[in-house]
Amino acid sequence: MAVLELNLTSERRAKARFGKLLTFQIVALLKVATLVLGVSGCALVFLGVPIGWFVFGLAAIPAMLVEWHAGELKNLPPDSNREAVDAWLEASILAGLSEGATPAQIAELIGKSQAGQFMAVRFGVTANFLLNIASDDVKRSDDIWVDARDIQLQTGSPILHGGIVAVALIRQFADHDILLAQMHLELDDLIAGIRWYDHIQELIGQQAKPRRTGGIARDWSFGYVPLLKRFGVNLSEGGGVFTVELDSHLRALDQLVEAMSGGGRQNAAIVGSEGVGKTTLLHAFAERLLDADAQVPSSLKFRQVFLMDSSALISAAPGRGELEGLIMRVLTEAYRAKNIIICLDNAQLFFEEGVGSVDLTNVLLPILEAGNLRIILTMDEQRLLQIAQRNPGLVNALNRIILAPASRDETVAVMQDQLIMTEYKRKVTYMYQSLAEAYRLSERYIHDLEMPGRALKLLETAASYAESGKFVTMNSVQQAIEQTMNVKVGTADVAAERETLLNLEDKIHERMINQKRAVQVVSDALRRARAGVRNQDRPIGTFLFLGPTGVGKTELAKALADVYFGGEDRMIRLDLNEYVTLEDVNRLIADGADDPNSLTAQVMKQPFSVVLLDEIEKAHPNVLTTLLQLLDEGILRDVRNREVSFRDAIVIATSNAGADRIREHIEKGEQLEQFEPQFIDELISSNQFRPEFLNRFDEIVTFTPLGKAELVQVINLMIAGVNKTLALQKVSVDVTEDAKLYLVDKGYDPRLGARPMRRVVQRAIENTVAKEMLGGNVTPGTTMYITLEQVQGVLGAEVAANAIVAEASVEARE
Repeated sequence: MAVLELNLTSERRAKARFGKLLTFQIVALLKVATLVLGVSGCALVFLGVPIGWFVFGLAAIPAMLVEWHAGELKNLPPDSNREAVDAWLEASILAGLSEGATPAQIAELIGKSQAGQFMAVRFGVTANFLLNIASDDVKRSDDIWVDARDIQLQTGSPILHGGIVAVALIRQFADHDILLAQMHLELDDLIAGIRWYDHIQELIGQQAKPRRTGGIARDWSFGYVPLLKRFGVNLSEGGGVFTVELDSHLRALDQLVEAMSGGGRQNAAIVGSEGVGKTTLLHAFAERLLDADAQVPSSLKFRQVFLMDSSALISAAPGRGELEGLIMRVLTEAYRAKNIIICLDNAQLFFEEGVGSVDLTNVLLPILEAGNLRIILTMDEQRLLQIAQRNPGLVNALNRIILAPASRDETVAVMQDQLIMTEYKRKVTYMYQSLAEAYRLSERYIHDLEMPGRALKLLETAASYAESGKFVTMNSVQQAIEQTMNVKVGTADVAAERETLLNLEDKIHERMINQKRAVQVVSDALRRARAGVRNQDRPIGTFLFLGPTGVGKTELAKALADVYFGGEDRMIRLDLNEYVTLEDVNRLIADGADDPNSLTAQVMKQPFSVVLLDEIEKAHPNVLTTLLQLLDEGILRDVRNREVSFRDAIVIATSNAGADRIREHIEKGEQLEQFEPQFIDELISSNQFRPEFLNRFDEIVTFTPLGKAELVQVINLMIAGVNKTLALQKVSVDVTEDAKLYLVDKGYDPRLGARPMRRVVQRAIENTVAKEMLGGNVTPGTTMYITLEQVQGVLGAEVAANAIVAEASVEARE
C-alpha cells in the first residue's frame, strides 16, 4: 500500500500547534487587552501624553493575534498544493500528533476532535470504542492515513477531519462488519455520517455570511394589508433558513419561480399528498425572493409571500355570500399592495360540492385566468383529480407543480436538517440509527402522510421515549410505534415474552384440544417473527385451515389472538360467504370513512392482529385474486390507493371444502399424515382452489374430527369456563365422568363437530346451576356436583317434550 508523507515540521503543523495554544480563554484575554490598550492609548493621546501613541501601538499586537486566530488558525485551511497528511489533516489532530504515533494514540486524538465527538454522539463510535479496536503497531498508522485520504476524496470533504480518520481506523479492523452489525450499522452509514457532518459545517458557514434582503427600502415599499395579516402568515418574516436540498424540490422551486414570473397566468398549484413538503417549498420560495444574491427575476425580487389559512377564512364567513365577499376583499388588498403573492393552503376546501361545502370557482377562476394577481394554491393530488372531473376549466387555468414523495436517502437528508430545530425544542439528541429506523417503521405503519412527513412525525414522537442522557435511539423509535400503534416491532428481549414464545403450544392447548400440527406451525411462525428471522415483506404467517365444521379452526385463531396478540378482540374476522359477487371487492378495500368494517380499514386501525378469512372457498374469484397480493406481499391497496400493511398480522383462511373426504379417511383408520397430500391434490383437481392460490400459503393444515376422549376434554374446557364465570360468587361446579360421556353422546354431531356441545352444556349444566342458585340450595364457598341422573333428567325431559310436540304436529296435519 502507498504511504502518505507526514511532515511534523511543516508550516501548517506549526500553525496548528500555535492555534491550539490560543484557547477560548486566551483569545478572550487578548480581546480585553486590545480594548484596554486601545482605550488607554487614546486617552493618553487626548491628554497630550506622548507615550499614548506607543500604548495605542501595543494594542495592535493582541488585535493581530485575535484576527489571525479568527481568520486562519480557528479553521485552519488545508494546503491543497501538497499531497501529504499534514497538508489536509484537521488542526486539532495535527497539533497533537507526535513522531511515531500509533493507531491507539490517533484514536485518542480523534475522540477530542469536533468531528470525532460528532461520530460518538450520532453513531456511538466513541473514543473508548476506537481505543478498543485500535492497534499499538505504529506500522499500521500509515495504512490509516492512506485509507482516510481515500475516504476524503470519496466524500468530497474539504478537510481530513476526525470523522474521516475514525472511519478509516474502523475499516482497518479485521472484523469491523460484525462489530458494526451489533450497533445496527454498516460502513456506508458511517460514510453517510461524514457527509452529514460536512453538511452541518456548510450550513453553519452559510448562516454566518451576511445576507442582503432589501432592508428598510424594501419595507417602505410594502402596502397596508390588515386583512392579510389577520387571516394569513407572512412567510417572508418567518425567520430561519428553510433549505431545500432535494433535487426534486429544487426543480419544483425553479418551476415555481418561473411560473410566478412569466408573462401569462402568474399562478401555480403545488400538488402533492400531505407530508411531501409543500409548505417547506413555500418557505424556500419566500426566502429566495428576499435574497438579493439569488437568481430571481426583478419582477419577483423582494415580494412578500402570505400563506392564507383556508379553514380560518371559511369559518370567519360561513355564509356563501359572506365568504365570497371576504375573499374578494383579501385579494383586492393584495392586488393594491402591488408586491404580495397570495398562497391559499389546502385550496381544495374552496372547490367542494355538496351540502355544507364551499365552491368559489366563479370567484377565483376569472382571477386565475386574468393573471393580474400572483396566486399559489396547495392541493392534495386525489382531491385535484376529483375537482378536474367536475371543473376541467379550473384545473386547466393552473400551472401545476407536482411534488412526489421523497426517497429513503432524501428523507434521511430532510430529517438531518430538521433535527437542528427539533433537538433544540425537545432538548434531546438523535442518533443516526434512530433516523434509519424512523424511515423503516413510518413507511410501514403511518398511512395518513407521505415521505418525508411520515418519518418526521415518528421522529418527533420518538423524542418522548428518549433513553438515558436524552438520547433518541433506534429503540426509542420502536417504543414510539409500539405505544402509539399497539404493535410489536422489535425482537423479543423480555424474559416473560421469551417464556411465552418458547411455550406457546402449551399455552394454546390450555384452551384448545388436539390439532397439534396446526398449533405447532402457527407457533413456529410467531417464534420466527419475534426472533427477527422471518421475511419482513410478508405477513408473520399465512395458513389455510381445512377440515369439517366444529373441529377447532376458528378456536385456534381466537387462541392465537388471546395468547399472543393480547386478547380475542385482536382478531379481525371476515365471513367470505358474504363476498360472493364482483361488487364485493370494493367492500373489501373500502375507505374507513365510508365503511369501517372493510378489511383494509380494520387492519389499518389494528395492524397487529389475527386476520381470519372464514369459508374462503365461497368468495367470488375476484375477491380471491385481490387477496393474492395480501398473501404474497403483505399489503393491500384500498380504494384511495393507500398501501395497507398486513406484515404484522397472521392471516388464517378456513374452508370446509372436502370435509366429507376427511371423515371418510378417518373412518377407515388412516392417519392424517397418510392422506393429507392426496387430499390436497384432490382439492386442486376438483377446481375448488387454484394452485397459484394455494401456493401463496406458508402452510396448508388439515384438521381432523375429534374423538370421544378429545370431546371429553372439550367438555372440561367448557366446564372450566362456567367455573370462571361463577368465581365471583365463590361457587364452583363439578361434573361426574359418566355425565360428561353422556353429554358427549348427546352433543356431538359428525356434520357440525363439537359446536352443538356448547348448547348441550348450556342446557344441562348452566340451567341446572341457575335453578339451584335461585332456589337457595347453593351458598358461597360450596361446590355443586352434577351427576349422570341430573343430566339425563334435564336432557331426557327435553327429548320427551320434543317428541310430544312432534307427535302433536303430525296429528294436527292429519
